[in-house]
Amino acid sequence: MAISRSTERANERPDAAMSADPESVSVVIPCYNEERFIGEALTQLAGQYDQGRFEIIVVDGLSQDQTRTVINEFKTSSPQLSLTLIDNPAREISTALNLGVAAARGNIIARMDAHAAPSAGYVRRCVEVLRQEQVGVVGMPCRVRPSAGTLTARAIAGAVSDPFGIGDATYRLSEGGAPQEAVDTVAFACFRKSLWTELGGFNESLLANEDYDFNYRVRQSGQQVILDRSGHCDYFARRTLKDLIAQYLRYGGWKAQMVKLHPRSLRLRYLVAPAFVCSLVLLAVVGLWWHVVWGLLAFELLVYFLLATIFGARVARKAGGGFGMLLLMPLVFLLIHLSWGSSFLKGLVIRPAK
Repeated sequence: MAISRSTERANERPDAAMSADPESVSVVIPCYNEERFIGEALTQLAGQYDQGRFEIIVVDGLSQDQTRTVINEFKTSSPQLSLTLIDNPAREISTALNLGVAAARGNIIARMDAHAAPSAGYVRRCVEVLRQEQVGVVGMPCRVRPSAGTLTARAIAGAVSDPFGIGDATYRLSEGGAPQEAVDTVAFACFRKSLWTELGGFNESLLANEDYDFNYRVRQSGQQVILDRSGHCDYFARRTLKDLIAQYLRYGGWKAQMVKLHPRSLRLRYLVAPAFVCSLVLLAVVGLWWHVVWGLLAFELLVYFLLATIFGARVARKAGGGFGMLLLMPLVFLLIHLSWGSSFLKGLVIRPAK
């Protein structure tokens, strides 16, 4: 769990005034090929906190598109903003986070994403909540938005923000709930740099789920992870079904690694999709010898698609997607569950490749 040498080599920029301020803030953004979104993310972050006690650090995995051009143009157009670009040859999020936090002058870290845009006042409010006793990490609900205007992109955004699609991940279920509550994890968190140091940084052996792992260790240290509902962060979901499958194959496999690392972190919602995949395979195989079992398989699939259609109708109605989205929703749900469930099962046996 040690911080990599790449982190140790990050250039610390001495600034006595900012370093001495206990509520100075450094935003850290892992980034790779995000030319479509990084400009909006920077725009939303630019006015979030006081000049002189606020900086933004983008840790870029040597992007192949125009990401770095967009960042440099934004820096030129906003000379009053402290914006630093750091290289991340490893192109892994956990490494990027450690590089960024190591280089940060602020005493509070706001971990953001190039694919996300926080609401006004997000950072300032998180700093306020961090003043509360026993609070180690603060975040706000993640409001999932389509990354394009296509029917598929809108269906994907709806599926990954619906309980049927992603279970009871509280930070993605922004409707209802208390104004503030202790949760397992949050997506875009603020925490003190001293806590990052105390816990040994982000675990660079995890190429996904590094945030859940960090938040789990925060909770194990006796501090709380708080979800505050006074604001939100817009997150732009994947645009195509191919990208969605790749994302959830990655998520499932690395969630398995995290569970193996911290068995007590296991939650019931992690087992639903793997159990569904296991049941499909088991019934299909047993049916080769005992054909009546295929009837059970057909019944299970019928029930699944009925539920997927019911919940899909709710998503389509909320998104105004009409009949076309309703027809697409069961497929999107199925791809999420099969991808995540199968990769989780595989990950319990075989460590995912990079």
